[in-house]
Amino acid sequence: MIRWLRFTVPPLVVLAACGIYRATLASSAKSDALRQLSAHDSSAANMPNLIAPRYDDPRIATDAQLHDLLERMKPTVDPLDTNVLVHALRLWGPHAEFGDARHPSGSTMLGYFLNDAEFRKLAGEKVPPLFAAGADGVTVRPWTEDSPHKLTGAVHVDDLLATLAESGIPHSHPLVMRDSTGHVADLLQGAMRRFHRRQQEYEWSAISYARYLFPAQRWENRYGQPIDVAALVDELMEQPMPNGVCGGAHRLEALVVLLRADDQHHVLAKRTRKKIVDYLARTSALLTASQHSEGYWDRNWYLGTAGATPVAGAKQDTTYDRILTTGHQLEWLALAPPEVQPPRETIVRAGQWLVRAMLAEDDKNLKKHYGPFSHAARALCLWRSKDPFDAWLQK
Repeated sequence: MIRWLRFTVPPLVVLAACGIYRATLASSAKSDALRQLSAHDSSAANMPNLIAPRYDDPRIATDAQLHDLLERMKPTVDPLDTNVLVHALRLWGPHAEFGDARHPSGSTMLGYFLNDAEFRKLAGEKVPPLFAAGADGVTVRPWTEDSPHKLTGAVHVDDLLATLAESGIPHSHPLVMRDSTGHVADLLQGAMRRFHRRQQEYEWSAISYARYLFPAQRWENRYGQPIDVAALVDELMEQPMPNGVCGGAHRLEALVVLLRADDQHHVLAKRTRKKIVDYLARTSALLTASQHSEGYWDRNWYLGTAGATPVAGAKQDTTYDRILTTGHQLEWLALAPPEVQPPRETIVRAGQWLVRAMLAEDDKNLKKHYGPFSHAARALCLWRSKDPFDAWLQK
């Protein structure tokens, strides 16, 4: 850290720096953030915003419980499933090494997504490529029901991009495709240019923006529409809570990630920031009111009453539903600031229920529902501020 000179120099330097900083932010807010992307610039500006865990409460999950749970969550490529590998990379990170060919390492999983040669080693030569370069950037081959190669497609819009950001991959990193070579920045360009406020899934697009582009506050999509952070926040909050992937939990995650990124850059308008905090606090109050006595939340948590009458037409609540819901809620809460948290005992009850439920699941169900269950494992690690791989190594 710079040691400032004494007496009169420090105030002058600080005032000048603040003026330059605010002028730069103002200029950035008015310009198209995507035009500023430079995949070839290796500076720190290419690194995604780091959103670090902020709590460590062993009552939520002990070291031994984390190890036992993670032992059951090691990734597999039998059968090969891109959605599983996205979730596995997000949980374990690029540095994980299991020393067992049955469980791909973090570097293997990362290579699968960043280099087509590595992709083909696992997927086979006859499988179509995962990426395609186009006029608006790189696109990801989506999961489609009628495709014979659906398991190697991406299930959610921009979840792969968001996972690369969470894994600390700079957007200057090479992206080696089958017929060309680009950078992760090209994937980011494609995602943001195609983004519009009414697209079916936008949760991971918002997370990718918050991690890779923020504090830039504006960009223009392929339709010539300006997208700014205030409009994006409104979109994330204006839909009824159960709407969206995983009961709206990823919209909450996107808001938390944006809020935490702003803790580093301080550019959100006070009104916008207050809207996010108030919204998350109201959501937290609903979770406190709707928690079942055993500690879990079900799909009706947003009604604010434990054991609420099921919504007409809704499917019957199962242990899978409870793990999915409880894991996802604990995940965003683990990154959220103290002012929006429910009482800590609420979190402790939820964490301990989640541990017991996950350890009681049989191997077949863990494998079948690896994606949703990986969120539960990640949430418990976040609440302990522990890297999952390091937690697994602690016998």
